[in-house]
Amino acid sequence: MSEELAPSDSLIENDSASHLESYGDFTYDPEARTLRGLLVPFGEPSRTNSTGQTGVVFTADTINIPRDVSVVTLNREHDRYDPVGRATELKKTERGVEATFQLADTDEADSWLSRQKDKLRKLSAEVRFAADGLSARISGAALVTEGAFASAGLFALAPDAEEDPETPEAEEAEDKTPDAAPAQENPTNEMEEDTVSSIVPDAPGAVSPAANDNEAALFAAIANRQSNPEALAPFANAGAAFAVQNLQASGPSTVTIEADVTVPQAVRELWQRRPYRSRYTPLINSGTLLSPTVTGWKWDATKEPTVGDYAGNLAEVPTSALDTIPVTAQAAIIAGGNKIDRKYYDFGNTEVIASYMRLQTEDVARKLDAKVLSTITGAATVTAPGTVPAGVPKGLAAIVDGALGVINTDNAPSFAIVSPELWRDIVMMADKDKLAYLNAGFGLEAGDVESFSIQPGNVGTGKVIVGAKEAATFYTLGGGAPIRVEGLAVHNGGVDVAVFAYWAAIVNNAAAIRSVTVV
Repeated sequence: MSEELAPSDSLIENDSASHLESYGDFTYDPEARTLRGLLVPFGEPSRTNSTGQTGVVFTADTINIPRDVSVVTLNREHDRYDPVGRATELKKTERGVEATFQLADTDEADSWLSRQKDKLRKLSAEVRFAADGLSARISGAALVTEGAFASAGLFALAPDAEEDPETPEAEEAEDKTPDAAPAQENPTNEMEEDTVSSIVPDAPGAVSPAANDNEAALFAAIANRQSNPEALAPFANAGAAFAVQNLQASGPSTVTIEADVTVPQAVRELWQRRPYRSRYTPLINSGTLLSPTVTGWKWDATKEPTVGDYAGNLAEVPTSALDTIPVTAQAAIIAGGNKIDRKYYDFGNTEVIASYMRLQTEDVARKLDAKVLSTITGAATVTAPGTVPAGVPKGLAAIVDGALGVINTDNAPSFAIVSPELWRDIVMMADKDKLAYLNAGFGLEAGDVESFSIQPGNVGTGKVIVGAKEAATFYTLGGGAPIRVEGLAVHNGGVDVAVFAYWAAIVNNAAAIRSVTVV
C-alpha cells in the first residue's frame, strides 16, 4: 500500500510574503536561504535522460524517500563536486515529491543567488533504480536549465543532436574549483539497491578527458591531490563519465539479461474454482437409464380406484371408473469434444489430458443439474400466495404456501428453490426464527423440517418452487458419469477426444411441485 499523500501546496500561494521570490518551478527565500519546489512529478513521462532511459513515469509507489532527507544534497548542473545546499524536507503530495532545500553558506550558493538564479530555474532529481528497474530512491538534486519533465526537471536531458549544448559562462566556471570537491562517497552505500543505476548527468558542455577517462586515473588523482593540487583539474565536470554502468534484469533499457539466464518456475495448473457440486439433482429421485426410451404408466387422477360408505346386506359395493395414462420419455444427449495435438500423448504430458477430462466431466454435471432445474420449474403447478405476516420475509412465506400446496396432495415437501433476491432475505433471518416459522407453517415434526432443503436458483424473479422428492425422476446413463471416446486423427497429427452423457426426465406427479410468485 502506498503512503497517504499530502495535499499539494500551491507554490504561488507561498510567494505571498514579500521576501519570497519565484523562479522557474520553485520559490526561494533569499533571506532564509531556503528553496522549495516540485522535484519529482507523478504520472508524467520523461524525455530521454543521460543514461538512455526514456518515458520513465513515477508514482507514489515507485519513488522512495530516504529516512534521513539530509543525505540528499543540492548541486548545480548535476555536478556532485559543486554542492550548494542540502534537503530539509521531502514529502509526497498529489502532484509529486515536493522538496525544501537549505542553501549553504558558501561562495557557490552565493553565486547562484546573485548570478545564476535566472538561468538555473529548474529542479532536477537524481535517483537510483532498484532491481525491478521501475522503482527508485531519491539520492540527490540539482539546479538546472532544463529537465526531462515539463513540470519539474527530472534527470538531465541527453544531448540533442540538432542543437549545440550551451557553453557555461566563464564566471560560473570560476566558481567550480577542485578544492571544493567533497570526500569520496562510501562505496558500501552503493549496495542498498539490487541494481544500481547512475543517473547523475554530465554538466552541459563538459568534456570527459580522453587520457584520464577511467576510474584508476581518477582515484590516483584524488590520492595525489595534496602534493599536486592540479591533479583533479582534468576531471572537473566529468559528471557521469565514472558512473557505475547498468546491468538490468529488464527494461527500460535494451541491455538486459533476465530472458537469457532465468529458469522459469513451473507451478503447473493454477486453481480457478472448486469442483462443481450438483445442487438440484439430489432434490428429486434418480434412476439408471437402460434404454433410449423410458416408458411407464400412472393412474388417471380422475379415475383412480376409490372406496365409499357401504350399507351391507348384500348391497352393491361402491365403485368408480378406472383408467391409466402411459408416460414416455426419450433420452437426450449432451456432448463435447476437441482435437488435441498428439504431442501431449507422445511426450507423456498426462497433466493436460487429465485436466481436460476433469473439466469436461464437471461441465457434464453442471449441464445435467441445469436440466433437472428446468424439469422442476417446467412441471410446477401454480399456487396463489397468502398474506405475509409482519416481520417475515416474503420468500419464507412463499415457501410455506408452496409446502401447504404439496401437503394437500397427500405428499411431504422436501425442498424449495428460491429466487436469489428472496433467498437473501431468508438468509438474513435468524436460524431459530426460520425453523420456528417453518414448523408452524408446515404443521410437521421438527425432524421433517430439519431435512427440508432450501436452495437459491434462477427460477424467476419473486418466485419460489416447493416440491416433494418423489414428484419427478431424473434418469442418467451410468449414474451421470460421461462416456469418454478417443480416436486417432492421423492426417491431422492429433487425437479426437469427446464425452457423451445421456439423460431423461419423467414427472411422476406435477401436483406435488408448487410454484408461488410473490409481489
